[in-house]
Amino acid sequence: MISRRTTLRLTQALSLSSFFLGVCQSALAQPSEPPADAPSANGDEATKPSEPSEEAPKKKQPAALVEREASVAKPASATTEGSDATADSEKEAPVYLERLPGSAYPSIQTRGLKYGSLWMNFHGMQFPYMAPNSDRPGMRLAISGSLWNDLSYTKIAVDPSLAGANLNDQNRWATQTRGVLRVTPTYNAKGGWFAQGNAELVLHGDMTPDPSTHVLASTDDLWVRAGLWNLFDVTVGRFQGWEIANHYGMALDQNTLERSGAWIVSSSLPRPTDGYGLSYFWDRQDYLLGGYAAHVYPTKYLRGELLGHFGAGNSTSSPNQMDVRPSVIFDIGWLKLKGGLEYGKAVPQDTKAQVRDTRNGYGFAAQFVFAPYVEFGGSFGRGFEDVLDKDGQVDLAGSNTVQTAGGFLNVSPGHEPLLFGFGAFENHKENFRIDNRAGTHNGKVDTNDQWLLFGAVQYTLWDHLYLKFVLSHASNKVEDFSAGNYINNALSARMRVMYLF
Repeated sequence: MISRRTTLRLTQALSLSSFFLGVCQSALAQPSEPPADAPSANGDEATKPSEPSEEAPKKKQPAALVEREASVAKPASATTEGSDATADSEKEAPVYLERLPGSAYPSIQTRGLKYGSLWMNFHGMQFPYMAPNSDRPGMRLAISGSLWNDLSYTKIAVDPSLAGANLNDQNRWATQTRGVLRVTPTYNAKGGWFAQGNAELVLHGDMTPDPSTHVLASTDDLWVRAGLWNLFDVTVGRFQGWEIANHYGMALDQNTLERSGAWIVSSSLPRPTDGYGLSYFWDRQDYLLGGYAAHVYPTKYLRGELLGHFGAGNSTSSPNQMDVRPSVIFDIGWLKLKGGLEYGKAVPQDTKAQVRDTRNGYGFAAQFVFAPYVEFGGSFGRGFEDVLDKDGQVDLAGSNTVQTAGGFLNVSPGHEPLLFGFGAFENHKENFRIDNRAGTHNGKVDTNDQWLLFGAVQYTLWDHLYLKFVLSHASNKVEDFSAGNYINNALSARMRVMYLF
């Protein structure tokens, strides 16, 4: 029988979802204020170069690279008197191709220290924010993106007790490169209504895990959105949910060696847990899973998201999966409070199959910004996974609880391009299989704990080129039914060169 100190059930998820929908209904009564740096109604921002600001340095970018009118031919039937007026009314609105302007990066409230980790996050605000200007009617087509290269090194000190398993200290080198080209068509209708699409083409310099495929391209975001600016929208497609309890500061980026910690890839040892930050259903989903979300902005201080996924998945053999993830952000600039929960279940398409995978959890975070010198924050998340095997019995080894707690600190010495970052996080995971064998592990369940500590320094050139060095330490303590008890340690260094446009 599975028992936990803290748990979360479907009724709790549905209760919060009902509250969220109530907030949505009340939000529709009154639009909120536009972003402080949004284009003005008279189009002033569109008629002059964007100025650099503390919150959006990309305002230095040209407002438009190419402007081209696309008009339709006069209909063949328009030969009677007054046909010129008819043809004029049927002309398509101009289409503008532009590099995403600074006004598209919302800053209703202070996002964070300039160039820092919180500044890179929009805290639930509508992005890209592309409300109309008086001289830009109809359709706008914006481009933006990023390119980066990581050179990483990790030295892993293996526990001496593993020498008998022919495991020695490890030296790992890796170079990873990645580029994203974002294309965002946006149509602005009357009264603040809009329709928007977003497509992100990803190019990889790393061909693992299967070099034989020679596939270097993939997709990040791919979604369609419609709604009212600063009031609500509905988004469908492939996208990430709002970041709640999974902000790690200026390091521990996904898929980096420092995030992996003391992991010996070539061994059969359990992989160090990646932790949990309300993240079961946060990221972009694969395996024919689609994302559906409603966002509301009842005031400039409060934002809400109701996210769900529907379709197939990879939790069980040929499953159908459904999940729900409501979250709320309260943001007054210097203080940001975030919280949410999630619940999801995967069931095989075979109606007689008894395999089940149910996951749920909760997370919250508090973040503080005292620009231009310091920002810091802390977070906590706990997730639960319950697995039933093919016979409908509880899989004690597969069922588990995972949690992450920690915080970060970013400091600027008063010179904006230079930033220092620090952080410490603990990831814990345990299952429910009790070891009945004699020995030091008798009567215990399997546990996997990893401490991650880091320091980082970053310098930014010309608002676009980022140079960052990260030094980190990881300690992975394992008590496992099969692998035994051991502690592996790792020291990692990483140099990132990134260009944003």
